Amino acid sequence: MNISGRGLRDHIRLVAPLCGVIAAVFVLREVSFAAGAPRPVVHAISVSVAIPTCVMLAVLLIHIRRFGGYANVILSALLLVLWGQLLIVGAIAFSALSNLETVYSGPEYAFRGLSPWKHIVGQLTFVVGFETISGAAMGCLLLWMLRKLPQDPAREKRR
Repeated sequence: MNISGRGLRDHIRLVAPLCGVIAAVFVLREVSFAAGAPRPVVHAISVSVAIPTCVMLAVLLIHIRRFGGYANVILSALLLVLWGQLLIVGAIAFSALSNLETVYSGPEYAFRGLSPWKHIVGQLTFVVGFETISGAAMGCLLLWMLRKLPQDPAREKRR
């Protein structure tokens, strides 16, 4: 796969630090839940907020490094969303297999009456699809706006 002259490995290298941020938020949320932190604190630490934030940071990196175009934004959004959802799915599966409660298996996060395996399928289909589309749309809009900004003529002469 080659998008704007960049392969999958290049994209993974671009988003790897952002995947680390998402993983750190995930671990912080799990630890705060296990430590019995108040519910508002656990709600404030959100992987669902970290993912679009990281998509926006990826767009900034794509723009600053002249990494590519809109297709690169879409692939970066997909990689970041997929990573975040795989972490969440891992927590749901761990909870189902070990009978230990995690933050993602609680009744306020899992749909009532839904088995953990259906919850996992929902995360990997609907959530990945929706978050990728919305993240890619926001990212493409941000890239378009960044490209419409007036350029500094002095900066362009140095290149």
